[in-house]
Amino acid sequence: MNRHSLNRSASSVSEERLLLIDVSNSFSKIAIVQNGVIGSIQKIPTPLLAEGLKRKLPKADRAVISSVVPKANHSLGKLLPCPILWVDHTTAGVAIRYPKPGTIGADRLANVAAAVSLGKLPAIVVDFGTAVTFDIIDPRGCYLGGIIAPGLATAASALHERTALLPLTKIQGIESIVGKSTRQGIQIGLLLGAVGIVREVVTRITRVTFDGKKPFVLTTGGDAELVNRLSRSGGGKKVIDIVDPLLTLKGLLVIAGNF
Repeated sequence: MNRHSLNRSASSVSEERLLLIDVSNSFSKIAIVQNGVIGSIQKIPTPLLAEGLKRKLPKADRAVISSVVPKANHSLGKLLPCPILWVDHTTAGVAIRYPKPGTIGADRLANVAAAVSLGKLPAIVVDFGTAVTFDIIDPRGCYLGGIIAPGLATAASALHERTALLPLTKIQGIESIVGKSTRQGIQIGLLLGAVGIVREVVTRITRVTFDGKKPFVLTTGGDAELVNRLSRSGGGKKVIDIVDPLLTLKGLLVIAGNF
């Protein structure tokens, strides 16, 4: 995988060897930062994260971790020999206007930190993971709140589990909007639904929250590129500005620069 440069807001950590870990419900991403550059990304199923790290424990001066899996935190705390910066609402370095900031997912805060560091505000971050999350950032870089919907794979699994005949279907790119098989019908329905919810959220947030000013829309997560391609293929107005599969890790790097 290509190496990715350190952005300016994290320049103070350029001499450290940092271990970045993004612990999500399904998969975790691990990367080492050296000389201010994010190196190759290791992706491990989250239930196997501790075992994977034990086999080859990276050397680092410091670890920066966003985790939405509390069970993994204890194992990581015992396993890693270096100081750990755990991302939460007190360490993310972003202004928050939210009644219970402690309930905001650490990965979402890392995404917001990365988005704010770009300076293109207001913004909406869409993360296509186990859930599809939308995080809303105002023109001053303040986190306002978000929206949560089922992720595409989660929805596909639910269709399979709650029906007698629908097969478990992998989300893949589509070439037609009329399904010629049950699997194609599910793929089309889920992907068009994802495009639709992104358009609807952006349209409503633009009108209601930002007085008609379209926010900068960043997407990340496993299905982000599929949704982006489909959103551009129908001849409609562009809705997604950037797809960045490393947005969360870049946010961890930005946060590391604050401490």
